[in-house]
This record gives sequence, C-alpha cells and structure tokens, in this order.
Amino acid sequence: MTTTYHHGDLKSTLLNYALQQMEGEGAGLDGLSMREMAKAVGVSHTAAYRHFADKQSLLDAVAEEGFTALLQASRDAVDAVPASTGNPARLLACGMAYIDFGRQHPRQLAHMFTAASRAAAPASLRTVAAQLFDLLTTLVAQGQQQGQFKEGDARALAHSCWAMVHGLALLQGGQLLAPPLPPDAPQADRTTAATQQARNALEVLMQGLLKA
Repeated sequence: MTTTYHHGDLKSTLLNYALQQMEGEGAGLDGLSMREMAKAVGVSHTAAYRHFADKQSLLDAVAEEGFTALLQASRDAVDAVPASTGNPARLLACGMAYIDFGRQHPRQLAHMFTAASRAAAPASLRTVAAQLFDLLTTLVAQGQQQGQFKEGDARALAHSCWAMVHGLALLQGGQLLAPPLPPDAPQADRTTAATQQARNALEVLMQGLLKA
C-alpha cells in the first residue's frame, strides 16, 4: 500500500515532477491527471490533493514558482552591477538574466504568461508577475531620472523592453533563433554564442533608449 507522506516535501516533489514533464521531450503535462502524477512520485492521489485542489492549481503553482525564480534571478543580476555603473548596464543585466531563464526553461516561461493571463489566475500569481514588470519599469524610470534614458512614459518604454526581451527568450529557448554554428558544436560553445547574440540584440535596444 502506498504511504501518504514518504516524501520530505511532497509539494515540492509534485512541482518538480510537473516541471520536468513540462520541459521534457514527451507529451508534457497535457495527458497527465493528478492521479497519474501522484502515482509517478510514489504517493496516493489523496496525499497530492492535500497540496493542490486540482491539476489547474498545480499548473498555477508551477507558473508562480517560475515567476518567483525569474524575479529573483533578475534582481540578483541587477544587484551584481554597481549602481555607479549606470542604469543602462543594470537594465542590460536584467534582460540577460531573463533571456538566460527562457533559454533554460522555454516551456515554463511560455506557460507562466499563459497561466497569469487567465481570468481566474490566483492573486499571488498575478502579484509576482506584476513585480517582474515593476522591476523593469523602475530601472527605466531611474535611468530617466539620472538623465541616461530618453524622456517619456516609463511604463511604455518598459513595455517595449519587455516585448523584445521576452521575444528573444522565447526564440532562443525554442531554438528558433540560434547562432550559426556547426551541428556538432559543443553545448558550451552554443551557450556562449547564444549569450553573445542576445547581448548584441539588447545593446541595439539600449541605443534606442539612451537620451540623445
């Protein structure tokens, strides 16, 4: 008989399993029920339902965890750049962290925004998604205050930045935008080339933001 709580943290175990299935090469989560996922991690479906009311709740949690991780990675990238360097460099670092996340978690990134846009999305999911955009808007506004970025609606400029960064993240994550390397090129070389490709694109964006 399956034990109910032989996992130290069943909630995290279910979240990790769901993410693995989402990013895997197979059919993903579409064909899996909560009962099947509980069985896959070795617990009863009753135990799984103690943490998630249904499959949609689990999917929302996967999205929220993704936003939380992306927000933290973005903040860490910004904090790693000295304030004295200026906001263009900090904004660039934020964008690179976003693209790197998308390259590593392409399906989760796409899922995150699909889940957050649902009318019935949990408030906590909407909140962390909004915090990600708030970080971007703050960086743009600070750059304007310091005379580095052009004048205008900071949120509108931030939307333009977000659109480009998000697009690059999805394109690179889905390997639709890949550097011209030989098919047998090592993964490390591919990662380095993709990073430089993204940086080059964001530097073009930075030029458009800078105050003349």
